[in-house]
Amino acid sequence: MKYENERKYRIPDIYLFKKLISISFEEWLILQWYDKNGLRTRLEIKKGEKVWTTNLKKEIKKGLREEEEGFIKEEEIDFDNLKNQKMVMKKRYLLNKDPEIVIDELMNPGKCIRYKKEFSDIMYLLEIEEKEKKVDLTKFLMDFLGDTFWKLEDLTYLDGYNNSDFAGEHECNLNKLIGM
Repeated sequence: MKYENERKYRIPDIYLFKKLISISFEEWLILQWYDKNGLRTRLEIKKGEKVWTTNLKKEIKKGLREEEEGFIKEEEIDFDNLKNQKMVMKKRYLLNKDPEIVIDELMNPGKCIRYKKEFSDIMYLLEIEEKEKKVDLTKFLMDFLGDTFWKLEDLTYLDGYNNSDFAGEHECNLNKLIGM
């Protein structure tokens, strides 16, 4: 069991989003499904390689969660079951490794996902998360982004901004999305 310490921010517009991703050095596609018990099944596609994981998180307080994660093989995935689970699809951009700073660009191809929040409210999100280094996340992000930091909206202590909160029912063609 490990702990996840993070902060979340909304990027208010496409111009700031494009400015921020211009300093990213890695990007990949993520699809996540959530069952009724909160178990997350995640597929990450990086440079054509697929990695499947399962994850269960328990919120201790806003910004701090307990997390249990493991790898699974694609052959073990019940794709029919995924069709009945809430889903999130996003492109992730890595800006820094430790602490990890990522930008998530939410996606909705063909409007096949019915997100529980207004899409414009969740379209561009930035997260900073402790990895090995223990740092003041806010101060680190302020130093990292400079004046750009003040244009972000802090969502850390607001309800409804975890992926599991706004994941939606979907009618996506999974075969087409993940190239099975």
